[in-house]
Amino acid sequence: MELRDYVAIVQRRWPLIAALTVLALAVGAFFTFRGPRAFEASIRIAVSAGADARADAAPYVYYRDYYAWLSSEYLADDLSEIVKSDAFAADLRAHLNEDLSGASIRQVLRTRKTHRIIEITVQAPTADQAQRLAGAMGDVIRTQGQKYLAQLANPAGQIALIDEPSVRPATTTGSVAADLALRAAVGLMVGLLVAFLVDYLDSRLRTRSEVERVLGLPVLGEIPGG
Repeated sequence: MELRDYVAIVQRRWPLIAALTVLALAVGAFFTFRGPRAFEASIRIAVSAGADARADAAPYVYYRDYYAWLSSEYLADDLSEIVKSDAFAADLRAHLNEDLSGASIRQVLRTRKTHRIIEITVQAPTADQAQRLAGAMGDVIRTQGQKYLAQLANPAGQIALIDEPSVRPATTTGSVAADLALRAAVGLMVGLLVAFLVDYLDSRLRTRSEVERVLGLPVLGEIPGG
């Protein structure tokens, strides 16, 4: 099939494509504006490897800051994994006085690192629960951060909480508009697939080119429709 054949199928089946796209958008809007089924709360922390007090001679002194920044990024990588550990879950359980396992924490927690900054996001059924869990994580990191840094062989490192917990509805993309656009795009793709499938299963011949391709015979004349 040539490109114009695909275009012709879309032109013939556009009501089906449009209907499925609108249906997907309507269903997405219903679930989006009905109210969130979950909430997210995020905190951000900054990680530093600490200053090196040694007085290096030139030219090594010029690289000291660079290696300090690089060490801080590696430290942030390691700390991103520590907050998913059973040891961190145990400290969080003690702080909240709740029965929380490492597995249950990992299921609702995700981390994102940007250089030396770590964003920790947790999800919960209600806004209050998400706020409480994220706040507890911030408290544990703030009060016991040096213990985790010592486990990483960097007791001179520093951890600073730079953002208090912020709560928002949990969405697929982080934006209601983006969520609706994504659902509409999925509906459009499904509509196109269904349109091509329906046209493939339809054995009727509609155009001169289809007749010549299927029958292998030239068309001598046409009677215009309508």
